Amino acid sequence: MTLPKQPEGLISVLFDTSAELGDRLDAAMDLGLFDEPAAEQALLRIVLDASADGDLADEAGNSVCEIWSRQGKYDADLVARMHPEARKFFE
Repeated sequence: MTLPKQPEGLISVLFDTSAELGDRLDAAMDLGLFDEPAAEQALLRIVLDASADGDLADEAGNSVCEIWSRQGKYDADLVARMHPEARKFFE
């Protein structure tokens, strides 16, 4: 399977609150494969939302962790503000 160059489709599924949760979880997981800023920003919107679904925050947090690991990034301020289910990947 060839991944599309841009993650827009996955981002639209991630934010589609009428989509099945499983599809949104898959989108969050798949976005972790992209190093484009749009993918990271979309995932950060989820992990920084304290009211986000715990499973979705967990998957998005794991993907942010994967992206940051590849890029050698870490932002302690952002991690401190993350949903607890996302923050656990950075502690």
